[in-house]
Amino acid sequence: MRVAKVPLNQAAGHILLHNQAGPDGRKALKKGQRLTAADITLLRDLGREQVYIAILAQDDLDENEAARRLGQIMTSQGLEPSSATTGRVNLMATLTGLFKVNVESLMAFNDIIGITLATIPNHTVVQPKTMVGTIKIIPYGLPRADLAAAEAIAGASRLVEVKPFVVQQAVLITTGSVTAREKVIESFTPALRDRLAGYKTALLEGPYVPEDEDEISQALQWALHSGAKMILVAGETSIMDVDDITPRAIKAVGGEVVHYGMPVEPGNLMLLAYCGDIPIVGAPGCAKSRGYNVVDMVLPRLAVGERLTRRDLIALGHGGLLK
Repeated sequence: MRVAKVPLNQAAGHILLHNQAGPDGRKALKKGQRLTAADITLLRDLGREQVYIAILAQDDLDENEAARRLGQIMTSQGLEPSSATTGRVNLMATLTGLFKVNVESLMAFNDIIGITLATIPNHTVVQPKTMVGTIKIIPYGLPRADLAAAEAIAGASRLVEVKPFVVQQAVLITTGSVTAREKVIESFTPALRDRLAGYKTALLEGPYVPEDEDEISQALQWALHSGAKMILVAGETSIMDVDDITPRAIKAVGGEVVHYGMPVEPGNLMLLAYCGDIPIVGAPGCAKSRGYNVVDMVLPRLAVGERLTRRDLIALGHGGLLK
């Protein structure tokens, strides 16, 4: 595409570069439209003799066609594009789930001159009809080679997607002294139940046991055979060390601790482990709060079936200061 200032008799069929105002100051012609013979007559009536236009090259695609094609290649389960207008296509969620973006691919995509994709943050919980991204073609025409490069990036990996929640049931094991039983259960259960309901995960209230390795191990064995696909452990006292009672109980039933001590505040004293494919979350005290904290960063990802690594968890430090 090139920009040129031409006499009116050479402008028909080309793209108007700027809005044109009438005698009353209101918009008479809109930028981006292809000029017709009637538009040329109007411009003459407005006293124009020349006009700036965009002239597409032979290998250029119209901005709307380029945006439409990029939106189409990003269509997947849980995500659909809007129609293209003014070189823009919005990407809309079609289900309740977790928005995912491949950040490195997004960088490469946006590095192509003339093409942009802005998204909501990675790992955001979304509802149907949530706009998760917007594609905008900057010039009025885009070289086919640039479009092909963007399509290759989007097609090589899931650049953007909305993952459905698949974990239907979780179990909560609570621990503490006999006298603290009611307080511990009533502190953690409602907040965690409400959170999980937002991920379409039902919370089953499991046993309340003393802070004892054998007792917690037995409760974990029960939970592992309950049919639940996620286990949460919350106690009168948070886990204080990787060799504390709860981590030892997890290891005793064949579990493996992925990481303890999250770079998130509030939520430093959180633990994540796995027993086979079942995630076990050692919930910190802030899990009883309805304010946004570390569990809101981790539970949705577990609820879509992601298996988180230590690297995933230490990466939470970027943006992990939540207060």
